[in-house]
Amino acid sequence: MEMRVQQVMRLLAAAVFASFAATLAVIPHFLQVEDAITIVLVTQGLNAAMMMFTAAIAHALLFGLPLFLLVRRKRSRVGIVACALGGFLVGATPFGILALLSMISGGKPTFSNDLPTEFGWTDYVRSVGLAGLSGLVGGVAFWATTRPSESIAKSWSIVSAAAALTCGIFILPIVVRDRSCHVIFTSARTEIFANLKVPADAWQKLEQKFADFGQAHELSLLRDEHTQEGRLMWRSLNLCNDAGVNIDVYDAPWLAYSRSPLADEGMTLSIYSQKPDADWRPLARQLLSEIGTT
Repeated sequence: MEMRVQQVMRLLAAAVFASFAATLAVIPHFLQVEDAITIVLVTQGLNAAMMMFTAAIAHALLFGLPLFLLVRRKRSRVGIVACALGGFLVGATPFGILALLSMISGGKPTFSNDLPTEFGWTDYVRSVGLAGLSGLVGGVAFWATTRPSESIAKSWSIVSAAAALTCGIFILPIVVRDRSCHVIFTSARTEIFANLKVPADAWQKLEQKFADFGQAHELSLLRDEHTQEGRLMWRSLNLCNDAGVNIDVYDAPWLAYSRSPLADEGMTLSIYSQKPDADWRPLARQLLSEIGTT
């Protein structure tokens, strides 16, 4: 009985380590470290790791473990190649099906005239390949963790390490948090949401106006952007203060790459009040007046 429990716990621990390895394999693609490491970057990394680990462990438990047990019923040993290929399938297949259903459902930015655009198919293949690659890495980690061991103490130490790792992944994002005014709380009220007809090549001017405006009114400025294969996908500017005013501009050039009609709507401007007494109106009027001269 004790041996049976140990084997089950060892498999669950292997699923944890496989999920963690898959998360490490894919997270650099979503988190770009180009500037100095700040609390904002650390918070984004921890939250992204938690979400990806949650998705990975769900894949491992729902698809990976049943597939492993099925193969092991027919083969006495499941080698590294089988685990790697199985991991690739577990990572790529569910995501590929969901992404394909999303593409063919219509009305998505990857469509033009009700058909997937070239950018849409390229992004689909790249995303499915990335999911499969992370699954492959997870499969190798699963194989390494499930290798036979005659030491009972070693088996339980692996289980303990997996439990500690799981706790750390879910606890750290709660303990290490970005407490700056740039974090938009769910309780924040959207005061203004509008489209800005600002030319894309005027972004540097807009960025400078935000910097000057923030300095003049004691607002903190946060710049963020994401590139993929050398192409700018999105960028944003965020101004805020401790009084509860938060001003955000978001630009999504990827909509133009995918030939989406949404690209003609321009950038989006959002103004939030995070506190009931946040005096956002004077700042909004002045900023909109200055943006109009861009």
